[in-house]
Amino acid sequence: MKKHIGILFLVLALFTLEACTPKNEVGESPPPVEDPVENGNDIQDKEDEVVDPTPEKESKEVNLYFANGEYIETGDESLEKLVVEKRIVEYGDISLEERIVRELMKGPENTEKISTVIPSTVKLLGVEVADGTAYVNFAQEGMYGSSMQETFTINQIVASLLDLDSVDRVQFLIDGKKAETLMGHYSIEEPFEGITE
Repeated sequence: MKKHIGILFLVLALFTLEACTPKNEVGESPPPVEDPVENGNDIQDKEDEVVDPTPEKESKEVNLYFANGEYIETGDESLEKLVVEKRIVEYGDISLEERIVRELMKGPENTEKISTVIPSTVKLLGVEVADGTAYVNFAQEGMYGSSMQETFTINQIVASLLDLDSVDRVQFLIDGKKAETLMGHYSIEEPFEGITE
């Protein structure tokens, strides 16, 4: 009888130990994980995906306003100060608004009667639009010029951007902040809703 009780205690002790032992102890192997190399389907699906590193580009015809060469030469106030050049521009890698400002900085395609008066030293950091305001952000470095250059820089950009449905006003920034002037002559503290005289 004592022998049977001893065996019974031994069996109970073994069951108790098994029940109290935590799972996945050191030495136990984790459950098998499907090897993607063996399966091959997931890897093949990812290899078949074509990812284009360059964003899709769009094109649009826009009005770019440049300085009237005859006005600059003569100063004749009866002449239009700005002349429009229609151009198809591509964008997508940058916004349409930024593309327009960069095209203005490059200058007109027909240079006989019109030109850009935006100084070649000017560096554009970017253009963003929020709630109808286009924020045109220039670097302070290289931002210098005459009062005429400043006026035409402002007017060329404002007239060209206001032609877009997305833009109601243009706010110029220097190094990401509002500033008193672009080149020291005219206030840019408030957004422009039209060209300056």
